Amino acid sequence: MKQADLHVGSDYAFPTYEPYDRAPLAARVRVVSVDGRGKVTVRVVDPGPKLPKNAWNAQPVKRNEQLQVATRKIVCPWDEWADRASAIGAEQERKAAEHRARREDRERRKADRLVIDPERMLPADYDEDFFDPETDAEERTTLSRKYIPARRLGPHATPEKMRPLLVDLPVPVLRDILATDAHRRSGAPGTVAATFLRSAELLEISRIAAMRLDGRMSRDIPQPEKLLGEKDVSFVEAVREQIAAAGGALLLPPVPVLPDWTDEDDRAMAPVFGWLRLAVADTSGDLLHSPGCRSVRSRPVQLVDHVPWWHVMLAKPRQLCSVCGGPAVRDLVALAGFAAAVDVWHARGRGKIERWQQAALQRLLSVTALARAEALEPDITLAWRIVSALAENAPGERGWAAYAVITANRWNRLHEEVEELPPAQQEEARTIARDRLNALDAALPTTQRSRPLPEDVEVNLLRQRYQHLKDLLEDTVPQLDRLLFTLPCAL
Repeated sequence: MKQADLHVGSDYAFPTYEPYDRAPLAARVRVVSVDGRGKVTVRVVDPGPKLPKNAWNAQPVKRNEQLQVATRKIVCPWDEWADRASAIGAEQERKAAEHRARREDRERRKADRLVIDPERMLPADYDEDFFDPETDAEERTTLSRKYIPARRLGPHATPEKMRPLLVDLPVPVLRDILATDAHRRSGAPGTVAATFLRSAELLEISRIAAMRLDGRMSRDIPQPEKLLGEKDVSFVEAVREQIAAAGGALLLPPVPVLPDWTDEDDRAMAPVFGWLRLAVADTSGDLLHSPGCRSVRSRPVQLVDHVPWWHVMLAKPRQLCSVCGGPAVRDLVALAGFAAAVDVWHARGRGKIERWQQAALQRLLSVTALARAEALEPDITLAWRIVSALAENAPGERGWAAYAVITANRWNRLHEEVEELPPAQQEEARTIARDRLNALDAALPTTQRSRPLPEDVEVNLLRQRYQHLKDLLEDTVPQLDRLLFTLPCAL
């Protein structure tokens, strides 16, 4: 109260304890003197109810005790105190009830973050801001322990081996992936068990692939065309549009335009996913194998060589192993996170994209960039430059004659085909071969280029240049003959 409102001899309420969940307690005091400078001397008429033991910030008083207190400590005249205390108590009880409800909801949600339930309906969102990093780390450790019984693993499985699988994604997302049994293919529509099939399978494959392979796992490590499809392309485009709407841009690693003779589905996927890294098993042969292919001996996925997916698209189908299907996905854990983000987005109707979903795409890009950096691979490679250069002015059907001219000899049937061509077609074929070889040579580094072939170049010189370039680029560009001459089935 203000000093001017206090009167000597009048009784007022002086609070002695203010609990957070009920009405405050007060002593009845009588003003003895108004001392000025915001001070007043009072005598305790009634100390009021007994204070709780160890009450925080309580101020005990005794009957007839005389105190000098600040005027602001006096709440109101004593005859108004009952109503004032009742109103304050009701408000405190309401706030305490709300606080308890929030705390109980928090504890319930915290406990629910570790409940593995295949029948759980897909949550409306997964972004949660009120869990601290320390709690998050503890929960991931708990999920690492739960992974073992969830996947019915043997006695040699340990939480330490599971921990690298359960990273990056929000804990509730990982919880729901663990609830998905990729082997049983169970789960009612709309449940988490039906949503996370791809990511659950990829995490399990990653767990197995992390071990030393023994040649019996060729079917376990998948090729990207068996995993990725239209919804994945749409998700990447949606993320890029969302970022562009905010004024930014998400750049994908450069992928060259593939020639028309490549698979139509591959040409559709290449601009969006052609940069994805594929692991190539160790072999001295010409075919490309997946790590774990039973046809070759190999090392774990993360230790073998890797190439971009568009490189393998060019190699189809003649250079891919028919047993394993060719190189397989390298960064399985990151791809599992990406698959989880896409499948949740798709199941919710392709609407809102949460932060963790965008992060899953950018994390896949980052592990790709790291793999390229470790291999000292630049953004634009020599193979990229050659493919782009030879994609222009492709000869189409006329390329076969040009190929025959520079590869024909008396020991193969192409010699007879060239001899049967009219002189005009032979000249056209020679011109096409010269132009294509010059285009290929121009794409090479300056230190590897030869003098451009003249217009009147002889066939023998064409053949020498062709063989030189083919030997030079044997391990760099797949299916070089098809790139040069658009051949339907060249080696």
